Amino acid sequence: MALKTIKLEPGAPQSEGTPQPQAPKQESPAPAPSATPAKPDFRKKALPIVGAVAALAILGFGGNWLLNGRFEIKTDNAFVRADITRVTPKVQGYVTSVHVKDNQPVKAGDLLISLEAADFQARVAEAKAALAQAEADAAQARARIAAQRDTLAEARAAREAADASADWAGSDAKRMAELAEKGWAAKARVEQLEAAERTARAQLDQANASITAQRSQLTSVEAAAASADAKVEAAKAKLVAAELDLGRTEIRAPVDGVVANKNVIEGQLLSPNQVAMAIVTASEAYVIANFKETQVAQMKPGQCVNLHVDAYPSLKVKGKVESLAPATGATFSLVPQDTATGNFTKIVQRVPVRIALDQEALSTGLLRTGMAVVATVSTKPNCE
Repeated sequence: MALKTIKLEPGAPQSEGTPQPQAPKQESPAPAPSATPAKPDFRKKALPIVGAVAALAILGFGGNWLLNGRFEIKTDNAFVRADITRVTPKVQGYVTSVHVKDNQPVKAGDLLISLEAADFQARVAEAKAALAQAEADAAQARARIAAQRDTLAEARAAREAADASADWAGSDAKRMAELAEKGWAAKARVEQLEAAERTARAQLDQANASITAQRSQLTSVEAAAASADAKVEAAKAKLVAAELDLGRTEIRAPVDGVVANKNVIEGQLLSPNQVAMAIVTASEAYVIANFKETQVAQMKPGQCVNLHVDAYPSLKVKGKVESLAPATGATFSLVPQDTATGNFTKIVQRVPVRIALDQEALSTGLLRTGMAVVATVSTKPNCE
C-alpha cells in the first residue's frame, strides 16, 4: 500500500483517523547571558581637558617666564647674617656678678658683668696721692720762681746803684784831675778819687755778674717748675688710667642686641681678651647670597630680591642688593684654588652678594643668623 502525502494547511483541523506526522524533536536553546551596560569611554573626554589644561599651563609658565622668569637670578646658597660682638674684659679679675642671661635683649651701656674692684680702688687712691704730691712739688717750684724773680730784681737794682756810683766817681775824679793840672788840688786827692772810681766800676761789674747768675738761676728754677708740671700731668694720666681700670670692672654692652653664647659664671677668673659672651645685633640682620660667577653679570646694587626662608615657608621677605663682594669666596680660603701646577680642575666660583632686608621682615624678630635662605634677584629695571 502506497503512502500518500497529505499537505496540511496551517490552521486546518486534523481528523482523528489521519495519522499525524511527528516533528523532529529540537533541543531548547541555552538561555542567553544577561547583557551589561556599555562603559563610557572617559579617555575620549579627558584627553581634550588634559590638553587644554596643559596648553594653559604652558601658556601661563611661558608668559610668566617672558614677563618675570627671564629677569630672575636664583640661588639657594644664601644665609642670614648679623654682626656678632664678642664681649671680652680689658682687665683681669674675679667675676662677682653676672647680670644677664642667654637670649636676653640688651641696650648699649647695660651692665653685663661685675668684676672684683678692691685692687683697682686701691690703685685709684694711690694715683690720687701721687697727684697731690706732684701738685705740691709744682706749687713749690712756682714759688721758687717768684722768689728768684725778686732776687733778680734786687740784682738789677744793685747794678743801677753801682752804675750811678761809678759814673759819679768817674766825674769826680775827672774834675779833680783838671784842678790838679792847674795846681788847685793835691795829687793825692786825685789818686784817691781815681781809686774810688775803679772801686765803683768793679762793683758795677760785680752787679752785672750777679744779674747774669740770677738769670741762670731763674732759668733753672723755671725748668724745675716745668718738670714739676710734667710730673703733675703724668700723675693725672695715671689717675685717669687707674679710674679707667676701675670702671672696666663693670663690663657693659657695647651695642644693642641679644646675648648669646654666655660662658661666664660667678667666681670665675676672667683675663683680658677672654670671650665672656656674644651680642648678636639681629635687628640689623642681612643676607649673604653666594651666586655663581656666571650669574652676576646683570647684578647691581639697588635691585629687588625675594627671599624664601627655609624655617618660615609662609614668611614673605623682601630685600635689595646692597653690594657685591670685590673677590670670590675662594680667594680668602686657606688653600687657594688657583694653582700653578698642571693638575687643575675648573670650578665655577661663587661671588658673595650682600642683601639688605626690609624693616618689615626685621621687625618680626623671626630671623636668626645662620638660617638658610633661597634668594631670587630681579634684574628688571623697575622691580618695585
